[in-house]
Amino acid sequence: MISRIANFHHYNSVSNDMNRQQIKVQENQQQLASGKRLLTAGDDPVASIYIQNFDQQNTQIDQSVKSITMARNRLNNEEAAITEVENLLDDAKRRSMMMVNGSLSGDDRVAHKQDMQGAFDSFMNVVNTRDESGNYVFAGTQYSQQPFFRDNNGEVAYVGDSYQRMAKISPSVDVPINDAGDKLFLEVANPFGDYQPDYALESGSLLLLSQAQNGNDADQSKYRVDFSTSSGSTSYELYQDGALVSTAPFDPHKGIQWNTLQIDLKGEIKNGDSISLNRQENVSVFDAFKRGIELSDSDVSDASATAELHQVAEELAQGFKHINRARSEVGTRLQTLDRQEDMHQDFKIVMNEARGTLEDLDYATAVIELNQNMTALQASQQAFAKTKDLNLFNYI
Repeated sequence: MISRIANFHHYNSVSNDMNRQQIKVQENQQQLASGKRLLTAGDDPVASIYIQNFDQQNTQIDQSVKSITMARNRLNNEEAAITEVENLLDDAKRRSMMMVNGSLSGDDRVAHKQDMQGAFDSFMNVVNTRDESGNYVFAGTQYSQQPFFRDNNGEVAYVGDSYQRMAKISPSVDVPINDAGDKLFLEVANPFGDYQPDYALESGSLLLLSQAQNGNDADQSKYRVDFSTSSGSTSYELYQDGALVSTAPFDPHKGIQWNTLQIDLKGEIKNGDSISLNRQENVSVFDAFKRGIELSDSDVSDASATAELHQVAEELAQGFKHINRARSEVGTRLQTLDRQEDMHQDFKIVMNEARGTLEDLDYATAVIELNQNMTALQASQQAFAKTKDLNLFNYI
């Protein structure tokens, strides 16, 4: 009885050993077929945890790269629109300067007016441009609705907001993918400083405002300067909200100084010339377009209209500079996207290499291990065969 039990346990032991060797051989074969050392988490629990972390980071990088691609498309669309805006502003500025020419006929100004009107129409189309997804480029975060509307009088209203849409291109980096239309087209720095001039000039006058600065930001008064000339000398009277506050001979080298106010002028002054100054730190390129079109109907001998055309040209030139800076910022954002994408790709390569050291199979070692396991399996099979055939009659 004892011998029968012992034989049974010996038989099971040899059979189990053979099964274990078969499993090892199968695992070796699966490793060689897949090229992976780790087939299940149980093969190496610690390495499996690291591999799961690598997978999560790879997924996050893939999402960031997709966000970068989307952001690049948006910024490329904006850059193309801004480039067209620059061209239209530059053309409108040149048209304004051409209309300043006193030798032009009325028909010449009419022709320039038509060109200015065409440029303004094109400008309105560009500022209401959409991207490939149908979103308005210059509407801020209100990208589903048209940002700019023009009424029958040429007045333009903005219905977008002042915010930017952001793209997360890495866990710690967000990049703006658009610019709000009011910031680009309605808030251009006044090229004349703190004030907007309004001219009332005599025939033949060439008087122009260069700069008007006021160091007191709380001073929102309206100013007016009246000029008078006699015996070859020029004097001025400065009014603040209609009240005379200063009168003195005019020195073109010093300009007009009063308290925190500094007014610099250029050109030839005629007796009776007057300039009104209204506080205004920013100008609108839409207003500049509109005034340029309206002034094209004025007579070429109208000195005030000519001075205002100079003003329109300066505002359009300032608008061009303002938009050009915006385009530079778009270029900087595109460079940021390129650098971040390169960083993602480099980091992904490093992670894949690190993962490979944990997961990839060393074929030489795997082949040696397979041969060893197959040899052990063959030995187990032979031992099992001998054990199975054991019989007392073999020894009688």
